[in-house]
Amino acid sequence: MTIETITAEVASAVAPARADGALAHRDILPTLPAQRVIGWTDFVWLWFGMVAQMGVFLLGASFAGRLSLLDALAAIALGNLVVGVVSVLNGDIGIQHGVTYAVYLRAPYGIWGAWAPSLLRAGVAVCWFAIQTYFGATAIDMSVRLLTGYSNWPLWYWSFGAFQILITMRGIHGIKRVENFAAPALLVLSAVVVYLLGSQGGWEKVASFPITNPIPFWVAVTANLSYWITVADNIPDFTRFVKTTPGARGFLNRNRHSLLGQLPGLTLGMMLFATVGYLGKVFTGHGNPVEAIGAALGGVMVLVGLVIILLAQLSTNVAANLYAPGYVLSSLFAPRMSFAHGVLVGGVIGLVAVMPWRLVNAFLTYLPAVGAALSPVAGVMLADYYLIRGRRLNVPALFRRDGPYTYSGGFNPAAYLAHGIASVLGIVWLRYSWLVSVPVAVVLYVTLMRLWILRVHPEAR
Repeated sequence: MTIETITAEVASAVAPARADGALAHRDILPTLPAQRVIGWTDFVWLWFGMVAQMGVFLLGASFAGRLSLLDALAAIALGNLVVGVVSVLNGDIGIQHGVTYAVYLRAPYGIWGAWAPSLLRAGVAVCWFAIQTYFGATAIDMSVRLLTGYSNWPLWYWSFGAFQILITMRGIHGIKRVENFAAPALLVLSAVVVYLLGSQGGWEKVASFPITNPIPFWVAVTANLSYWITVADNIPDFTRFVKTTPGARGFLNRNRHSLLGQLPGLTLGMMLFATVGYLGKVFTGHGNPVEAIGAALGGVMVLVGLVIILLAQLSTNVAANLYAPGYVLSSLFAPRMSFAHGVLVGGVIGLVAVMPWRLVNAFLTYLPAVGAALSPVAGVMLADYYLIRGRRLNVPALFRRDGPYTYSGGFNPAAYLAHGIASVLGIVWLRYSWLVSVPVAVVLYVTLMRLWILRVHPEAR
């Protein structure tokens, strides 16, 4: 589909969308060519900025003493390469059709059925927002306490959270500026930290670090698969702003910026920043860069660790954990809630309702649980877009309550059954949740659609 066709679809979508204000407003209508401002370098920095975060540092640290550094890097590379491929495949939805994640879900889940998976994604995102903000607040508090003796982490929690919300409310342009500054700075600062820690602790310590509590390699792969399934689901929210070439044909040509930006940005970024956490744990016993630097070097060098964490949490939260709820809530509560208002509401809910200090204590259980809950959405999206629709989509119908995506009362039972069964099986085999949930969701959804739903609702194809 050419960019000219996309433009025509936008024009045809506007009238029914305005006629049915419960399904649309200007923030979630398909993007016009002039709105597509993200190139492949922007995407690299976007991913580097998102993966440079305390969660990734701690993930890397959690593998120290359980896997060798080479095995940990192999698990990180494999898991994130797979997620990167899923992200590119799902990203074609935004590139070709210009729609958001929550709007697209109306096709497989139904006009009203899209609410549940959309809210699930938003709920996980605001939990992550609270976790990342908590990490940032504790880093500020630790640094200020070491330097001045003053401690007040709740103050830093609320002020840092409010700052992130205000930036994200500016939309993709504000996020792009943050990532293009933060990601290169984080690369340099992280390299400095690794060098300092290695020089202080001795590089030979890495090879000789004992494996005292080994875990299976595929458990580590699953943790990495689960880590970014959240963004792999809602990646159309970003790719709808990716630059396109007028008249470009073929999947590879259309997705050139997405491929060149996402696969290296996600895979190499995760390997680099998880290594910082792994080495910090080996050299100092701490995965937190502030604690690691404080233990090994102390003094004003603690500020380097603080800057790393603040930039990391900021660049992650604005793109990965506030952007998605903004679009989800504005899609679900149209036209009363704009994208900016969605960001504000989601952010405040995260800060008030989530208790991140509890989630952090169950990190390697929380990640597979997220995978079990959200990975079926990726499976349903892939199966629906490629195997059922062949990448074709009736965009105007996504904004009509009486169109082909109404199914039975606005809900598609095939998507709900596939998602529910895949999630349950993912929980049963929690250590391998992603590896179970995605293929089960794909197979069940395609089978149910072809043998049941499309026979009853043939126009929904």
